[in-house]
Amino acid sequence: MTSGPKPPEPAAVPTARPELDDAPPVLGSWRNIYFLVLGCLALLVALFWALTRAYA
Repeated sequence: MTSGPKPPEPAAVPTARPELDDAPPVLGSWRNIYFLVLGCLALLVALFWALTRAYA
């Protein structure tokens, strides 16, 4: 008597990638880069809003 299908093999555990834990090459931390990106976004939104108000 057979006991049905075998369970699947466990997935391979990914190896650690220490380079992903490194700090970014500019601004010192990812938090600072996120603030820079959000600041640029806010600046562009304000610029486009001002242009729309001026020429619409």
